Amino acid sequence: MTMLRIRLPTFPLAAFAALRRAPRQAAALLLAIVLWLGASGAAPAASELGRLPPTPLGLHMASLVEAAGPLTLDEARARLAAGEFTTGTTEVLRFGIGSAPVWLHLPLRNTESVPAERRLSIESSWLDRIDIHVLHGDREIVRRSVGDAIPGSLPEPGLGYVTDLVLPPGDSDLIVRIATPDTLVVPLRLLDRAQGESFQRQQDFTYAALYGFLLALIGYNAMLWFGLRERSFLDYTLYVGSFLLLNLCYSGNGYIWLWPGNTLVQKYCIPVMMVISGCFGLRFADGFLGLREHAPAAHRFVNRLIAAGLAIQAVCVLLLRQQDAVHFGFVFILAFSLVMVGLGLITVRNGRIAGRYYLAAALTAMVAIAVTALAAWFGLPHSQLTFHAAGWGIAAEGILLALALAYRMREHQRARLQAEQLARIDPLTGLFNRRAFLENALPVWSTALRGGRPLAVIALDIDHFKAINDSHGHDAGDRVITTIARLLKDSSRSGDIVARWGGEEFIVLLPETDGERAAALAERLRKDIARLDFRAGQGPNAITASFGVAARDGHESLDDLICAADHRLYAAKAGGRNRVELFSGAAG
Repeated sequence: MTMLRIRLPTFPLAAFAALRRAPRQAAALLLAIVLWLGASGAAPAASELGRLPPTPLGLHMASLVEAAGPLTLDEARARLAAGEFTTGTTEVLRFGIGSAPVWLHLPLRNTESVPAERRLSIESSWLDRIDIHVLHGDREIVRRSVGDAIPGSLPEPGLGYVTDLVLPPGDSDLIVRIATPDTLVVPLRLLDRAQGESFQRQQDFTYAALYGFLLALIGYNAMLWFGLRERSFLDYTLYVGSFLLLNLCYSGNGYIWLWPGNTLVQKYCIPVMMVISGCFGLRFADGFLGLREHAPAAHRFVNRLIAAGLAIQAVCVLLLRQQDAVHFGFVFILAFSLVMVGLGLITVRNGRIAGRYYLAAALTAMVAIAVTALAAWFGLPHSQLTFHAAGWGIAAEGILLALALAYRMREHQRARLQAEQLARIDPLTGLFNRRAFLENALPVWSTALRGGRPLAVIALDIDHFKAINDSHGHDAGDRVITTIARLLKDSSRSGDIVARWGGEEFIVLLPETDGERAAALAERLRKDIARLDFRAGQGPNAITASFGVAARDGHESLDDLICAADHRLYAAKAGGRNRVELFSGAAG
């Protein structure tokens, strides 16, 4: 008969031998046996270092939340041995905002005959405390603590908190405890040198491209604001700048470069900048969309929302309620995204074309910000794409809003040109007014003076115009004025300048025209006016006008020339009206 030999594990045999020698240690040894058997039966298989992916290792880890209070390392190991850890189901493990501290376990196996160097990277740069333990057998070979609540502990740009490990041949256990009142997200990677360098390059490129684009947006809009003093450009500069600072906060770059070692700023910068960035965005939308004029109820709502958001977050910070500040920051940024889209819908409904560009931009930003917020909180998978979605969403929003701002600027330029045109044009007749006449006549006068060319002015006034208004009404008087204005315009050449000088008085500047030819034109106009019949429109039976004419020769300035024509006009009126008087100067 063949004897079946059973080889018992070394640890239990040694335990029984110790039990016989020291009966008083029985309870402790029996507990150790139970834990060892539990560990040998329940612990997950070790992951070979060479086969670990460069992606987050949530699927390879198990976790335990400290639901009943703080645990020591030995107590956490006992829970692990008892099978109380839960195997991860996603690459990035998430536990929400205000979660109790979490223990993570990653069994490792170095199949090489020499120690293996690895970089442990946890990209969430806002975690308060990360306690790292590496055990090789029963011996703890690494104990290290990092996190933004630990003085002197800073993340690395783009990589988060990084710890270099040397793992000996054989099996080791990586056990990590993480505590934070912020959203507890664990993108944990274990990278070799080549993987670490590749990941570093990827992160450097991503942040360089994102920050470069955002800085370009800030610079572009800041220059436009300095040049145009248009509020929308300043508001958008502040909005993009505050979002850039928010990104620096949650990427850890702000803690590295802007406030190194200031743990208080690091604790509150993310939720505070969430609210501040949202408030600047709302202020931009309010001004850009003209809510005060076109949607006063929405304007009041936006301003109340801004005031309430800043006040609530300020109270959270002053009372040192970090967890409440984080909760409110996420709620506010999601509400901000929805409100921005709602404002765009209101503006489009009101028929404003610029609102369409704005709505497209707001929808893009809303989706991107919601993706990042929900990926960091709950609801969406956490990945490099979702983590950076808000940044690239704001970049895409910037392109669309640049189109919207350009359209808005074109609208303003068009409105300004129209206003300038209205300031130069008489609204009743469509002719130049006095100001526009002088602006256009001065260059013509200068040219004629330098070249010794002929130039003449005709001034005319409708006879007895007050009587027309008194007898037939102001509407009839306006018809008389517009009819004569049309006659003057139709009778003028392309280079002539015709204007309504004021009231019922008109003026015509005639380049390349001497006094006699100007007087002949004035006589023809006098006759044409006298033939006008306004009876069909219940106007006066006959209209006449008096004319004064003056030529350039003998006058030192354009004002002198106009005064001479005006004097001849008064002479024509004094001489019986409905006549033409030519200035009879030395060369007249």
